[in-house]
Amino acid sequence: MNGKQWTKDDLDRLKQLNSQGLTPKEISRLITNRTVDAVSRKLSILGLKVKSTPGPVNESFNEQLIRQVKKQKQSIYELADIYDTSPQKIRDGVERLRTEGYVIDIKDEVVSSDQQTPDVRIIDIKKFFGGTPEKVYLLKDGEKKELEGFNYKFGAIADTHTGSKYERLDVLNALYDIFAREEIKVVLHGGNYVDGEFKFNKFETKTHGFDEMIDYFLKTYPKRKGIQTWFISGDDHEGWWTQDKGIDPGQVIMERQKEYGRDDLVYLGYQEANLELRSKNGSALLRLIHAGGGTAYADSYSTQKMVESYQEGEKPHILLVGHYHKSIYHQPRGIHTVQLGCVQDQTRFMRKNKIRAHVGGWIIKINQSPDGDINRFSPEWIHFWNKDFYNEKITSKLETKVV
Repeated sequence: MNGKQWTKDDLDRLKQLNSQGLTPKEISRLITNRTVDAVSRKLSILGLKVKSTPGPVNESFNEQLIRQVKKQKQSIYELADIYDTSPQKIRDGVERLRTEGYVIDIKDEVVSSDQQTPDVRIIDIKKFFGGTPEKVYLLKDGEKKELEGFNYKFGAIADTHTGSKYERLDVLNALYDIFAREEIKVVLHGGNYVDGEFKFNKFETKTHGFDEMIDYFLKTYPKRKGIQTWFISGDDHEGWWTQDKGIDPGQVIMERQKEYGRDDLVYLGYQEANLELRSKNGSALLRLIHAGGGTAYADSYSTQKMVESYQEGEKPHILLVGHYHKSIYHQPRGIHTVQLGCVQDQTRFMRKNKIRAHVGGWIIKINQSPDGDINRFSPEWIHFWNKDFYNEKITSKLETKVV
């Protein structure tokens, strides 16, 4: 009977019931042979406002509508019947949803939504745990040399300047004690392991001559059971001998260490070393470098410009930098970059040039995913004060006891 023409009496009755605030569902029960859909359609044609049935508690009409349309396409009359409201209110609701950013539309009196549940890619967090390099290679002179012992947690220091009057063997030994307690197996050293000898510093060293300083280093540099020190040479300090006499101090240390009962020192090369950290399905590059140039106006500036200078395809994933006597971690161009600080107090040269010494060392924890990505990087700076600080503390305690 939906196709039956509306008589004048039916229309009058419809208008009367609607004016009383009845819903289309209630009206359909009072007008013979008229469905809720037919009543809603006729009210819409007549432009009459209708009373709607409230939706679920705490859910707005718009929320009800978008929820229903997401299930399947439906005509505005079917929706009006479902929510016991007028087709016009359905149209108004669709328009409001569109202005709120929902993908919803009416075409040929059918309401549809192309908005689907977002394609959320699930990230497997298992790859953020327990990822340690399966193998580590030293990349040198076009060859790969496998190194053993490197783990997800390692120590990192630089600029120990052994043999200098400003050396901090107390700090150096404390760091290695901490490394041992933290069960670290490898410490990376970013160069200037000895102070060298040149006209700039010949009055500030404890030793005299190449052999005496190298032997002093082998005697005094900390050795702890189970810990290896992988080191590079800088092009200054120990590098002065390389430039002046063509001697490679790092290689001499490797040849002499057995005389001092040592096998814990591993020389990686002059000025920089590249380590490939190989995981199951990929690899990452760790670069250990002794930089050059003076301290910049901002601690981060020198390493920032260094990273910016790398050509595409040559960037490391991790960059550890000695030379500047500063401790800082940042991520220029997405590279985990660490300035390694120093284990030497401020020298007269540094005071003259207004350069502060950051005395200490690092413990660095990494996680490497199966595809080689370094997806977790945790640098921890271990800070020490200058000698005078400790002397003042000791003196203060002694004076307190005397009093």
